[in-house]
Amino acid sequence: MKNAQSKGERKRSKFLMMGILLCSGVVEPLQAGEFAYGAGYQAEHSDNIRLTSTDERSDWIHTLLTGFAYQENSADLVARVHAQATYYDYQRSSFDNETLFDLNSSAVWTISPQRFLWTLEDNYQQGLVNSTGVDTPANRTNLNVLSTGPDVYLRIAPVHTLALGARVGDVYTGQVNADNKRFTGTAGWLYQYSPTTTLSLNYRALDVKYDNTVLNNDFVTQDVFFRGQFQPSRSQYVIDLGNTRTSFDRGADVKGTLARFSWIRQATQESRFGVSASRELSNTGTDVLGTTSAGETAAPSGLTRTVITGDVYTSKGGTIFYTRRGSLFGAQFEASRRKFDFATTPQDRKETDGRLQIDYFVSALTTASLFTQYTRTEYLNFFQRDTERSSGLRLDHHLNRTVSLGLEARHHDRDSTVSSLNFVDNRALITIQYSSGPLFTPLHRR
Repeated sequence: MKNAQSKGERKRSKFLMMGILLCSGVVEPLQAGEFAYGAGYQAEHSDNIRLTSTDERSDWIHTLLTGFAYQENSADLVARVHAQATYYDYQRSSFDNETLFDLNSSAVWTISPQRFLWTLEDNYQQGLVNSTGVDTPANRTNLNVLSTGPDVYLRIAPVHTLALGARVGDVYTGQVNADNKRFTGTAGWLYQYSPTTTLSLNYRALDVKYDNTVLNNDFVTQDVFFRGQFQPSRSQYVIDLGNTRTSFDRGADVKGTLARFSWIRQATQESRFGVSASRELSNTGTDVLGTTSAGETAAPSGLTRTVITGDVYTSKGGTIFYTRRGSLFGAQFEASRRKFDFATTPQDRKETDGRLQIDYFVSALTTASLFTQYTRTEYLNFFQRDTERSSGLRLDHHLNRTVSLGLEARHHDRDSTVSSLNFVDNRALITIQYSSGPLFTPLHRR
């Protein structure tokens, strides 16, 4: 089974690598928007590469990165693509060498203005197999979520519009064996109350069919909710309130209140902040895509770990963020608190996350960054509590317009009630990278 699965993953990876290399060679001449590409090399040393509590082992990781980014915002097409391939070579064979891919893309094709649109979204990344384990290659698998379909807008009156949408999706989960096909239908009655205010009544149905119905339970989720969208000067508010219900092929239904709130404000030309809170039924595929055809907007999050599961869960919590980029200093802050209640599996947990980064612009070519991140996870079905902290210092220097050099040192530790999961890891790395433009920068994402 493992060999067959690895062959399947290698086949998917091969096609994705071919796509990245092909696109990076042909998109630029055909582009109507903005295109950039790049490559990089990174040497990283870890004194505890396997993140273990005993028998620590050091290793060098040699990393090669390449990829491209493309974006267009025209009357006919709004699109963004960020694709990257990363090869990891473990010098002392602590883990098998591997090639990983990241793809974050979406496109909205306007076939008929304000009447008929077609949307395509695809997200390829890696996620954790076991939420209680440490984040190493042995506990990661590939995840791909694809969704596409039309949106139709029927204008009934100058301020009344009937919006209908449909999506066909595919979710690939690697080792988790929760692959599924999904079909989504949406309907909404939109009322343009004022130039800055839109009110709507919405219905959404999601039908998920798993490839393996022995390990997983097919389900249908239905949401009915009222939405208010307000866009006064420099701010955007979105409020959802309604009911949600999930019906399983086997077992009792799960239902509850659906509530979402998001506020994002452009305080000045240099700073931006936002707040979001929600209570809703969700699943891995929906969370990875992050948005739906209903157009919901939320504060960006770089904190949430992707833990792959075939279960449905009630997610409750909130996030705040603040970003600022001045002439001398920059700041990025984000904090979140969230509780996950799973419908059928004993994975219930509370997560508290925070991240702070302070940038000092030494010159137009050199930036020094100090960063720290905190994660606390408390499991509710059994006794386990994990606290992880990661802090470090990074120096980036542009040798010229396209080539930059980076140096970084960081300390990472975990304090767990399960003693075998405690670890301390110190890392140092050097990076050299080439980028044809600011749209794409090769990133080491771990």
